[in-house]
Amino acid sequence: MKLRIRHGVAAVAVGAVALAAAGCTATATSSTPQFDPDAPVTITVGDLPSTQAEAARKQFLDSVDAFEKAHPNVTIETSETRWDTGSFSALVAGGTMPTVMSVPFTNTKQVIDNGQVADITSIVEPLGITDQVNPDTLKQAQDDNGNIYGIPTSVDALGLIYNRQLFEQAGLDPDNPPSTWDEVRAAAKTITEKTGVPGYLQMTEEGQGGWIYTATVYSQGGTIEDPTGTEVTLDSDQGVAALQTVHDMYWDDKSMGSTVLFSLKTLMQEYAANRAGMFIAPVQTYEWLNNVYDLDLSTIGATHVPQAEGGPYGALLSGNVQMFNPKSTPEQLAAATEWVDFYYFGKYTDEEKAVADAKAIVADGGVVGLPGLSPLSQEAYDQYREWIADYINVDPAHFTGYTDSLNVIPLVPEPATRAQEVYADLAPTVQQALTDEGADIPALISDASSRAERIISQG
Repeated sequence: MKLRIRHGVAAVAVGAVALAAAGCTATATSSTPQFDPDAPVTITVGDLPSTQAEAARKQFLDSVDAFEKAHPNVTIETSETRWDTGSFSALVAGGTMPTVMSVPFTNTKQVIDNGQVADITSIVEPLGITDQVNPDTLKQAQDDNGNIYGIPTSVDALGLIYNRQLFEQAGLDPDNPPSTWDEVRAAAKTITEKTGVPGYLQMTEEGQGGWIYTATVYSQGGTIEDPTGTEVTLDSDQGVAALQTVHDMYWDDKSMGSTVLFSLKTLMQEYAANRAGMFIAPVQTYEWLNNVYDLDLSTIGATHVPQAEGGPYGALLSGNVQMFNPKSTPEQLAAATEWVDFYYFGKYTDEEKAVADAKAIVADGGVVGLPGLSPLSQEAYDQYREWIADYINVDPAHFTGYTDSLNVIPLVPEPATRAQEVYADLAPTVQQALTDEGADIPALISDASSRAERIISQG
């Protein structure tokens, strides 16, 4: 599988995700720290599963025990701390950030620029961990000089989630989902006319509203910011087309129901109740629908984000990077990076660990084998799926539209500067288009662009 990452308007194909990549190309400026690798050290690791996910939590804690046995000088303290935009700065300032925790792609550049995470270049390069990572994914954890501040452990592209049951009820073929926005509009109208259910819904609240709108801009061939994050590019024909499409679906096609405000949570509630035909979201939404709602999972299908005519143009790339407390000692950073390698990548290289992880998830009623991207090599990913074949409980045939697109549609990184703030600011623009039938869409986009310029000018 190749990750095709598009920067700016021009699309470029990148090399295959390679487990034996040709080393890191970072131009590190920091010298290798001197420390005793056998010295006693204590680290705190974040993202401990909650008590509601009993088996997954046990598997995490069992991994901690196994790591400590293999590294007798390391003591791990676990924390349920997870990324939260509002509280992260306080964690860093107060010294309570775990030694290592997950940070979404949307915020990695910001926390690097703010000096809120540690430079681990001189730690990870001698350990060889980054040699395993797709170099284009690694860019999400690097500064402009190539110095490394984290280890990507998940990567995904947004998709179009659709209800196979509603497709059948509307006389549509669930094995041939729409691939363009024109086809989505036609399918949404048919679903509404035949079933009385909104054929398409879209997240509109807070940062999620701007996030999904950004995905639709990418699918039209546009961007929100230039690759450097120094110039706003939203005010374009593509930015207008993305908002005009959803406006027309709501007001002209009447295929989006009557409710305007949706978060991912409330949208999933509608979908689980068979009150939504399609919506754009991470493919991992399948897991959340499984874990929270009493839903027949055979009704869930996923395909790529619809593209404008003349495409393919782009799908929004998302993921997470394990990043490190800047107040950590070199001994703590070394132990934490080895933990990341052990816990997040071990299942791709250790059959026993892969099977144990799959068993734990199945025992917890979770999802195993959801198709998607891997931060490592295709070879390692294929081997992993062979190891867990007996535990896979997802029908891959319901995801072929999504998986087939990963080699075709360029993956576009999230906005480089202050993405979360830009997303939150874009949400009211989307809401206004859905509450004002006579909205001047180009004017809305022009105003949104001016506000985005003020946000990214803060650096």
